[in-house]
Amino acid sequence: MNFFSSAREFGRLRELIAILLKYGFDDLVRWLHLENRAGLLKRWLRQDLPPDIRRLPSEARARLALEAMGPTFVKLGQILATRVDLLPAEWITELEKLQDQAAAVPFAQLKQQLERSLGAKVGACFREIDEKPVGTASMAQVYRAVTPIGQEVVLKIRRPGVEEKIQADLRLLRKLAEIAEAQSPELRRYQPIEIVQEFEASLLRELDFTVEARSADRMRENLRHLDWLVVPRIYWEWTCEDLNVQEFIRGIPAKSIEEIDRAGLNRKLIARRGAQAVWKMMLEDGLFHADPHPGNFLILPGSRIAMLDFGMVGKLTATRRDQLIRMIRGVALQEPDTVTQVLVEWSAGRYINREGLLSEVTTLIEQFDGVPMAELDITALLNAIAAVLRNYNLRLPSELTLLAKACVTLEGFGRLIDPNFQLMDEAMPLLRRTLANRYSPKVLARAVRSRALDAVERLYHPGTQGLHGNGGNYAGPPPMQVEELSKLVNRLERASHRQARAVLLAGLFLVSGMMMQLEQGPHILGMHVLGLLSLIGCTGYWLWMLTQLWWTERGHRD
Repeated sequence: MNFFSSAREFGRLRELIAILLKYGFDDLVRWLHLENRAGLLKRWLRQDLPPDIRRLPSEARARLALEAMGPTFVKLGQILATRVDLLPAEWITELEKLQDQAAAVPFAQLKQQLERSLGAKVGACFREIDEKPVGTASMAQVYRAVTPIGQEVVLKIRRPGVEEKIQADLRLLRKLAEIAEAQSPELRRYQPIEIVQEFEASLLRELDFTVEARSADRMRENLRHLDWLVVPRIYWEWTCEDLNVQEFIRGIPAKSIEEIDRAGLNRKLIARRGAQAVWKMMLEDGLFHADPHPGNFLILPGSRIAMLDFGMVGKLTATRRDQLIRMIRGVALQEPDTVTQVLVEWSAGRYINREGLLSEVTTLIEQFDGVPMAELDITALLNAIAAVLRNYNLRLPSELTLLAKACVTLEGFGRLIDPNFQLMDEAMPLLRRTLANRYSPKVLARAVRSRALDAVERLYHPGTQGLHGNGGNYAGPPPMQVEELSKLVNRLERASHRQARAVLLAGLFLVSGMMMQLEQGPHILGMHVLGLLSLIGCTGYWLWMLTQLWWTERGHRD
């Protein structure tokens, strides 16, 4: 397959292969059938593989390789770190260490792009700019500035040329995913094309800084009643696709425990408040901060909290939130059928052995028997469910993998601030309120009305599933394979041909009978010769058909 037509793409491919070989991933190169593109490079690099790298576990070598490949692959690794349904725990832990770092570009190289984004000279928009970046990553650099009226702001500026570089890498990733799907059964089970498509959508959203700014505005509106939570204001007069200008907030970094203690702030209260905010976003708002690590929080006087960096957010529809609550309830009340049904809905129509799944779910939830809901380890639960789905080559919906990742990160943040922190403690009030709303008379009346409409719809249109059908979830017999379908089509065609021959034969018998009644022409034994010959031919054809049918049936029995 000649996927790599341009010299630039082919050169980048050789660079990636060299990195894979440097870190000992010969098998991956071989599975992708790319070894012919590496040439003699493979043997040379294998001989010079440093012993300290060779001794590292696969997941550590993978992290180092992704960091060496550049920003696109670092981002890919960070996305894969959320896929608890695809990768085992040791890989998730290692990929979480990926650092998105890059050497700073001098401000002078960014100034022209910044003025193009502002539509004016820098001096006309900002009284001063500190040209030393306060943050540097592969995609953007962050600077402090002051507006003409004295407001302190933060400028997040996209690095020059990063979009073109990422677009080129995405094209290459798509082609590599196609190769993996086509040529490697081992990699095909991970659905690489689908993963790359999800990653591409996520990365392109992250490239557009207006998406992050809109998320910040929505979260500020959703959380406005929490007077102890601050979300930076966005300055839309200057914010655009490659520039995000927001309020600068002074505070203590959440990871600076000693500073928090010196300021006399209540760590237990801070941990509880952080968890309350994130749980509200998850269970009530449906739009949540998907990376709630200590670096994205500042602690303010009065044990208040400022939430920063909305580049990675998750979205949960009302249906997803309902499924999550049903699953938690099913585990707490030891209802394996309820949990199994939720997993079938999450399978998105793929074949799943429901009986086998029910058996595994029953074993799984027995581990949580007798555990109060307030003490339920939601992170362990989601990881256990992801492991079950991996056994069935299924995947969690991408938004739920982000939720699982956020829960893990939030728990780590809470334990850093307060060693006695319990993640589910802060979820209980919301869960009780949500469950009460779910089974309220108003909701019950609406559900009865919907079911009644479904019943009427099925009466008028029997072939439909109604408004609340199975939603495409498939838990019946395995889907028919191509070979089986081809055999079935052949059998149907043969049956159709036999039926047509039988109708034709009946017509010929009728014509033969009519011909034997003709009065003119030669006769034998009182029957017309042509009619008699036609009758003999039809009888022979009939006997041949009976013999063929008998032989076919015998072959199927054997």
